[in-house]
Formats: sequence, structure tokens, C-alpha cells
Amino acid sequence: MTAGMKSGIAALALVLLGACQSTARLEDDVRYSKLATVVDKHEFSETERQQAAASRPGSGISVGGGFGVGVGSHGRFGGMMIGMGSQDTIADEPPQVAKGAVRYTVQLLGSEERIEVMSYAQHEVGDCVRVLAGHPTEYPRFFELKADDFCN
Repeated sequence: MTAGMKSGIAALALVLLGACQSTARLEDDVRYSKLATVVDKHEFSETERQQAAASRPGSGISVGGGFGVGVGSHGRFGGMMIGMGSQDTIADEPPQVAKGAVRYTVQLLGSEERIEVMSYAQHEVGDCVRVLAGHPTEYPRFFELKADDFCN
């Protein structure tokens, strides 16, 4: 690989890294992060939790593996990679009834719209919360309130 190609790849990597770093966090995006009031809280019974656990496909454990080989220029060996891992839960998985989630109904401030949110967080009816609402690909969830967040 020539020095020009290496510096070009390095520049491209820096641009991509910069683009990833400048992406707004969901909790800061005013299109989707809304203040709301908790209007209902439903805690599932132990029977409901057991039924939910029984209906989950598989054990909740996922395993993945990979193998790769690279060859450099002029017939030189470039490298080899072998990897394997397992994960009990998926980080982006919505909260599950079987794992202790509670269903909250929240009403967005200044609106009649109500949203159901599954969460492990502990809130009570009447609490002011910040919620992810209306995102096309993300599930509704709570965010930490900011210092200047007030529902009244």
C-alpha cells in the first residue's frame, strides 16, 4: 500500500469517526424526547411474568462466532482473526415482562396523546418523566430528567 493510500484511508477514518461523534443523542433530540406525566402504572403479577417467560423463544442466550483470513500484497500473509462470544441479553432489547418490567401509560404535556412504555424504572402515577416518543425505529423508553425539566 502506498503512503498516499494510507493517508487517504486515515483521513477517511477520521471523517467517519467525526461523523459518528457528532450524532445527537436521542435524549437530546427535541423531535422525540418529550416531557410527560405518568397516568397509569401496571405491575404484572407473578403468574403473568411466568407465562411471559414460558412464551419466550429460546433461552435468551445468543452465540456468535467468526473466522477471517487476509492476504497482503506480493503474497505476504496479512493476518488471521478468530473470534467467538456470547451475550445473555441484547443491549437494545426493550424491557421484558418476564424480567420484571412494568407497563406505564404516560400522557405527553400539552397533548391528549398517551403512550405505553415498558420499563424497569420505578415511577408513580403523577410523576413527571422524559420519554422517547414517536421515533420510527426505537421503542418508547424513559430518559433521566434534566435540571430544567418541569411538568407543571
